Amino acid sequence: MNTFNSLNGNNPSFEKDYLTGLPNRQSLYRYYAALDNHADMVHAMFIDVDHFKRVNDTYGHSMGDHLLIAISTYIQQHLTGFISRIGGDEFVAILDGNLSKEEVSRTAQLLVDGFRDMDFRNDILSMISLSVGVILSQPSSQSLDDILSKCDTAMYQAKYDGRSRCVVYESSDTAFENTFNIEAEMEDALANGEFVVYLQPKINMVTSALSGAEALSRWVHPKDGVRSPITYIPLFEKNGFISNLDLYIFEEVCKMKASWKGLKYEHIPISINMSRLHLYNEKFPDTLLKISQKYGVPQEELELEITENIFIKDSMELIDTINKLKEKGFMVSIDDFGSGFSALSLLKDLQVDTIKIDKEFLRDSANDTRGKKVLRNVITMCKDLKMDVVTEGVETKEQIHFITSCGCQIAQGFYYSKPLALDDFHSFADKYTSKPIESHNFRMNGNLKTDDGLLEGQFQGSGFKYVQGIFRNSSSLYFPGGPQEQNTVLLPKNTILNDSYTISVWLKPKASHLWTSAVWVKFETGFCSLLPLAWEGHSSFRIRDSKDINGWYDVSGAPLQEGFWNHYAVSYNAKTETATAYINGDVVGIMENVPTNRYVIQIMLGGDTWQPSYVGNMCELNIYNEVKDHDFIKSLFESYLAHPDFMAYEDNDSRK
Repeated sequence: MNTFNSLNGNNPSFEKDYLTGLPNRQSLYRYYAALDNHADMVHAMFIDVDHFKRVNDTYGHSMGDHLLIAISTYIQQHLTGFISRIGGDEFVAILDGNLSKEEVSRTAQLLVDGFRDMDFRNDILSMISLSVGVILSQPSSQSLDDILSKCDTAMYQAKYDGRSRCVVYESSDTAFENTFNIEAEMEDALANGEFVVYLQPKINMVTSALSGAEALSRWVHPKDGVRSPITYIPLFEKNGFISNLDLYIFEEVCKMKASWKGLKYEHIPISINMSRLHLYNEKFPDTLLKISQKYGVPQEELELEITENIFIKDSMELIDTINKLKEKGFMVSIDDFGSGFSALSLLKDLQVDTIKIDKEFLRDSANDTRGKKVLRNVITMCKDLKMDVVTEGVETKEQIHFITSCGCQIAQGFYYSKPLALDDFHSFADKYTSKPIESHNFRMNGNLKTDDGLLEGQFQGSGFKYVQGIFRNSSSLYFPGGPQEQNTVLLPKNTILNDSYTISVWLKPKASHLWTSAVWVKFETGFCSLLPLAWEGHSSFRIRDSKDINGWYDVSGAPLQEGFWNHYAVSYNAKTETATAYINGDVVGIMENVPTNRYVIQIMLGGDTWQPSYVGNMCELNIYNEVKDHDFIKSLFESYLAHPDFMAYEDNDSRK
C-alpha cells in the first residue's frame, strides 16, 4: 500500500511553522517516519532563497516575513506533496515517488524559472532567486537525514553553479560523493589541525626583494595527503564553513608571525582571504583585533583580502566593514580586481590599501592594445586614489616588463614562486629579504658612485672637475655650464623608485641664470626641478604636470646666493600630494594639492631640456625613496655643521 497520499500537511497532528502555516522540521520527520518503509518511494527537493538576508537588511525583518509567507504560497501552488519550512529561508518538499523523474525535474525547473513572476514586489524579487537541490526515487527505508544531506549537497551545487537553478543529485557522480565525504570530515579536520598555512611570496619586481606574502590553506589529510583548495574551498563557501576556516587561518598566521621575532622578515605584511559571510557579523573586526593582540602582532602587518565580486554585490555592507577594519588598524585589499564587471565608482568610497589585479585581467590585457591601455589606466587611477597595486599571476619576463612600465612594482605569481610550506618559505625569505634601500648617496667625492657602489652616474659632455667640497679633504663636482642638456650628469633612473621622494643636496651656484636646474627629474607625466636661482633671486622647487595645460606648481624659497654653499632639500608626499622645500634645515615653502608624477624617464644633474646648464658646485646628493619630515631634514643639516671637518662656512674662498 502506498501511504504517501494518505498523509498530508493538513493533518492536525503535525506542528505548524508559526509564520507560514506549513509543517515545521519536527513534523517533516514525523511524516517521513509514518511512511511505509517497505513500499513507498519518494522524491525530495531542498529549496533555498538566494540573498534572502539582503531583503531583511534593506527592507527590515517585517518585509522579510511577508516575503517568506508569499514564497510558501508560491511553492504550494507549484508542488503537490508534503511541503515544510525547516528553518529560516529553507523549505523541503517530499514528493510522491510514483511521479516520473522527468516530471519532477521539469517541475523543479519551472519552480525556479517562474519565481520572478510570483505575486510580490518586483524591486524585492529582483534581489533574490531560488536554488533547488533534487534527489529522485529514494526508498523510504533510507534515513531522512541521508536523503536531506544529499539533497542539500545538490542545492549547494546549484548555488555554486550560479544560483537561480536546480541540480539533480546523481549517486554515480563522484563529485557529489566527494562533497559528502568532505562535509563529514571538515569539522574534525579543523579541530585536529589538518589545515595548514602555505605562503605565496609577493615580490618587488624592480628590486627583486620580498615585500610580503599571501596566506593560503592546504588540507593535509591523513589518508589522501595534501588536498588542493579547489577540492574544498568552493564547498566551504557554499555551506558556510569558510567562516570557521578563515578565522582559523588568521590565528595561525598570527601565531606564525609571533614566532618570527628577531628574523629579518618579521615585519613583512601577510594577507589573509576573508569570506563575504563576515560582512554580516558586527563582531568581526573586534574578533580579529582580539586575536592579533593575543599574539602581539601589529594590525598594520595583517592585510585582509576581500574579493571584487563581494563589493559589487554587497557594497554597503562592505564599505561599513572596511571602515571598521581600518579603524582597528588593519590593512584591506580588494582581491581579483578585474575578474568581473568592476564597480569603479565604488573605489572612491572604499578606503582600501591595495588593489590586486586579477591574473586573467593581466593575461587578457597584456596581448591586446586596448587592454594594455585599460590596465595602465586602472593602475594610474588606483595610484591617484593612494592605493597600492599588486599584480597576480605573473609568469613571464614579458609580463614583468609590461606591468612595471604601467607603474606597478609588486607581483605575485609562479614566475617568482608557487605557494610554499613554511619551511620552504623561510628559505625563500632568507634569500629574498634585504634591508630596504631608503636612500642613494652620491657624495661626488672624486667619483659619481653611490656609497654602496650599486649605482653610478655618467658624464654627458666635458669641462667637469673635482674641487674643494664642504668638508676638508673632500671634493665637490664643478659643473661648467653650457647650452641646454650639455655638460650634465645622468643618474640611473631607478635611483627614484617611489611616487614619494626626498632630495637633499649641497649647492654653490657660480653664475646667475634664472630657471637653471641643478637637479631635474623627468617623469612620463611631467617633471620636477630644483632651481637654485629661479626669479628675482628666489630658489624654486618646480613640479610640472603635463596632463594639465595650467599644471605648473612652484614652491618658492629664499635665494641660494652665488658663491655661497647652501643645503637645499625638497620632498614630495604622494599620499597627501604635498611638496615642501627646505634651505639650511628650515622650511621655506609648502604647496598642497600637487598632482603626482610617475614613471621616471631621466634624472639629470646640472641642466634640463629648456635652459642653459648649471654653473657651480654640487656635493652630498642624497635621494630618498620616501618622504622625510622637517625633523629629519633639520637633523641632517645640523649633522653636516657638527662634522669636525665641515668648512663650507669657514673658508672664505668658498664664498667667492
